[in-house]
Amino acid sequence: MTTVTKRLTVVAVLLITLGAILLSVGAIGFQASKPADANIGAGFALLAGPYIVGLGLVFALSAGLTHLTTRRR
Repeated sequence: MTTVTKRLTVVAVLLITLGAILLSVGAIGFQASKPADANIGAGFALLAGPYIVGLGLVFALSAGLTHLTTRRR
């Protein structure tokens, strides 16, 4: 693996983990607050979480394609 592939992989893992944490925190916060507008942070976490996970998946795909297209020495 080249350094570019390693960095892309690390960024992908971090983004996917952060997105999953945001989704879980948002779900817990949204469930705990019965009124819909009681917890704005939970709504933001539920809204931003899938986009962050998707961005992580894009980085993972980029790392995979970079790994497959680099020449072996």
